[in-house]
Amino acid sequence: MSDGGEKRKSQRIDANLKVAVSLPQADGSSKVTNLESLNISTSGIYFKSDHFIEPMTKLGMSLELPVAGDDSTESPEAKCEGIVVRVLPEFEAEGISDYEVAVFFTHIDDKGLDYLENHIASIMAAS
Repeated sequence: MSDGGEKRKSQRIDANLKVAVSLPQADGSSKVTNLESLNISTSGIYFKSDHFIEPMTKLGMSLELPVAGDDSTESPEAKCEGIVVRVLPEFEAEGISDYEVAVFFTHIDDKGLDYLENHIASIMAAS
């Protein structure tokens, strides 16, 4: 029996990270757009987009992960792929300027996963 609580296997944290998303275009090409995450876990990301992205769309992404206490100008990146599992509002409509998009990661490179796990751990330790 479910207690109605959290069902996710991975800890989700609020995070405003820069996310470069490769959006598929109607002509088969792709366009990279820079967005910002709302929250993240090792299994997925939730971000705002000014574009409607159809559920089940495959996306390529690059996450910029700041390192706590690091004054360098470069941030490690996690390159990943994912599939859109939810969009709010659920349909493209006139006058909607922001969509909230939930993506389940289908692949993250090993080095990127290490960076992501360390970033999440450092935020959790600070709270």
